[in-house]
Amino acid sequence: MKYAVAFLFLLTVIARFGSAQELPRRTYVGINLQGINDSLQRRYELPNKNGIFVRGVREQSSARAAGLLANDIIVQVDKTELGPEVSQFVGLLKQYRLGDKSTFTVLRNGKKIRKQVTFKPFPTESSPWYEAQYSAVQASGNQLRTIITRPKGSKQQKVPMVLFIQGVGCFSVDNPLAQGDVTNRIIDSLSRHGYATMRVDKTGMGDSKGTPCLESNFQMEASGYKAGLAAIKQLPFVDQQNIFIAGFSIGGIMAPVVAEGEPVKGVVVYGTASRSFIEYALQNKRNQSQLQQLPYDSINSLMKTYTAALHLLLTEKQTPTQVLARYPNAARLISFPQHYSYIQQWQDVNLAAAWKKLNTHVLALRGEADYISYSEDHQLIADVVNQQHPGWATFQLLPNVDHGFTKVKTQLESIKLADAPNPERNFEFMTVILHWLDSQRQV
Repeated sequence: MKYAVAFLFLLTVIARFGSAQELPRRTYVGINLQGINDSLQRRYELPNKNGIFVRGVREQSSARAAGLLANDIIVQVDKTELGPEVSQFVGLLKQYRLGDKSTFTVLRNGKKIRKQVTFKPFPTESSPWYEAQYSAVQASGNQLRTIITRPKGSKQQKVPMVLFIQGVGCFSVDNPLAQGDVTNRIIDSLSRHGYATMRVDKTGMGDSKGTPCLESNFQMEASGYKAGLAAIKQLPFVDQQNIFIAGFSIGGIMAPVVAEGEPVKGVVVYGTASRSFIEYALQNKRNQSQLQQLPYDSINSLMKTYTAALHLLLTEKQTPTQVLARYPNAARLISFPQHYSYIQQWQDVNLAAAWKKLNTHVLALRGEADYISYSEDHQLIADVVNQQHPGWATFQLLPNVDHGFTKVKTQLESIKLADAPNPERNFEFMTVILHWLDSQRQV
């Protein structure tokens, strides 16, 4: 979810567990911040909108240790005076490393004071259910953070492992401070049930170094998960006969690509696609437009433009600039959460062929209220796998849950709650996944 006004800037400790090339932990500034708006300018009688308003300060953070407080206004970082753009402040902080010091000039109660900030590491995960190991893999010239969890009390035995593959977009799966985070809850469920897990952060996200995430592409991202799968094979505590992949959303598209040629025990996907991007996207655009109750004639016009724009972008391999020169009204239609080349590469992947090559059991899950994925894709996965290996794949439709695991009954109800801050979740899908994983270990 995106927050236009405020966000938590959590800019990373040398890994507690070494890797071939250690990846430093990112720094933890720990400020809830926002730019100066008209209301704040009036309230604090500011001459302009230059500076950063501190809405709150997180525990264990660099800002807390330096004595910054809620309602402070940061007006200068070392010798750089801040303008009205939040991005300037964020960009300045990215230059600092662990142990570096910086002087923040702060406006507090109408007076300027200086606070020395010493940059501390981002906290690491702790859990009653597992031990977390921070390591790294190299892929496509990038150094990617891996987080490996091992169930507590399992040191005398080998344990099954699940490679977790997240959805589309530039975000980190390393969020130790957000206990209610969906990914964290999935990892907790697997750990309580005796499964080790691995997450691989995308390039440029979290601790990962290399290509900025928004400039990366599909194959680059897939190479990171492949490197993670290769690293799992080197872990002495893993039962190498019981390695699984769980892909959520676009992670389910990545899953058969990552698993190709690998002896994984099984693959679980949730809320995914198995057709080309164009075929999927056209259905998705029409469905969502109808849920939003757009006039049907407007939808038809929209679909004509979308079809033409997607053809130029994904079949003709034109750039967005070239597409918009032809269809200037298509800007919102070809705006994606990743670089356009990422979507072009998805379009080029023959997903049916990828699933056909697999020699493993598959569970395809979809929430009945999901308006982002479709049953046709999940049934297609099952059909492709079962054509090669009869009975090896199952498609299961789950009631009262949507794409983001919100507890709702219909797609319309789901889309109305799309921006709700704390919707009720339905985690029954994890019961289904765990039962299936256990059954496959006995095959």
